[in-house]
Amino acid sequence: MIATIDWAAVGLACLLLLVVLGLASLVVRRRLIARGEPLAMVAVQRGEGWKLSMTRFSTDSVQLYAVIGVGVRPRSVWPRGDLDLGAPTPLKRNKPIAIIDPVQVECAVGGERFLIAIAPGDYTALRSWSESAPPGLNANVA
Repeated sequence: MIATIDWAAVGLACLLLLVVLGLASLVVRRRLIARGEPLAMVAVQRGEGWKLSMTRFSTDSVQLYAVIGVGVRPRSVWPRGDLDLGAPTPLKRNKPIAIIDPVQVECAVGGERFLIAIAPGDYTALRSWSESAPPGLNANVA
């Protein structure tokens, strides 16, 4: 007896497999980007809207990564000594998704000025990171 193939079930199984592989690749990519360092969600203002990104704090820079994508290289790098953070102000309209109660912060890196939206707790961490000395700098000073 010849078995018939239920192509609808095969198509559904392939679609389900594709969704699971897609989600798994997002998790693996996030772990590769983090490499044991803290990550925070940040939105950079682009025109009237916001571009959602992940930031990783390393010892000497903050690296900005796209949330969705396959690459593990940063889109932007903000060196520790060059990053100038302004005071946070409430964000009333046009709030970016995925950031709870974001605040707006004016930033400057070199000659470039831009706005970011960031969660208040993540802003505190970023501010502390930018104002502190990197590990090993002036370690022998008493």
